[in-house]
Amino acid sequence: MRFSRNLLVATVAVIGTLVVVACGGSSNTSDNNGGGQKTVTIVRTRTVTAPASVTTTTAPLTPTTATKTTTTAIATGTACTASDLTPTFLGSNGAAGTIELGFGLKNSGSTTCHTYGWPGVELLSSNGVGLPTNATRTTTDVLGDTPANVLTLKPGEQASFRLIATDFASGGGSCENASQLQIYAPDDTVTMKVAISGGVPACGRATLSPMMPGATAFSH
Repeated sequence: MRFSRNLLVATVAVIGTLVVVACGGSSNTSDNNGGGQKTVTIVRTRTVTAPASVTTTTAPLTPTTATKTTTTAIATGTACTASDLTPTFLGSNGAAGTIELGFGLKNSGSTTCHTYGWPGVELLSSNGVGLPTNATRTTTDVLGDTPANVLTLKPGEQASFRLIATDFASGGGSCENASQLQIYAPDDTVTMKVAISGGVPACGRATLSPMMPGATAFSH
């Protein structure tokens, strides 16, 4: 989201025409053609300043078709990275062929940091091998709308996100069991790993919510 300010300045030109009639043949009031009078044009200007206006824009989110929601939040501190964050598994719920998984990223550092958007995720086997994940970033999933906002995390505070996975294979058969999730914080490339209690089927289809404050992504 970005804000732009346009300062509108209108300049009004007031043009008046002053006619001076020659008296006594003075060289200051007679024209060169002997016409007996001279027309003098006087231009006065004044500047009027209008109040500043604020324009809010929205931009499409790629690679999904979701629309990025603008926010007035101001980022504080540097971007949160793996060195600031500790991942946690918040639990799971299952219904109608899907499994909702909640994850938290707690600021375990000593300074305030900020985050925005979607983390990178990959389901892993117990041996740390990558499994089919194909998580589609979205602001709308089976639990409703979850807009993306800038989040400021003070030491000890956390943000959260949810991964909603399908628990059946598209072509039939069974799916491998994932017991860990590998996470990349937004704006970072260093990986973090967290265990998934009980595991989850890695069937290669899932949706991923943006980061939200506290544990609200899981309890939404």
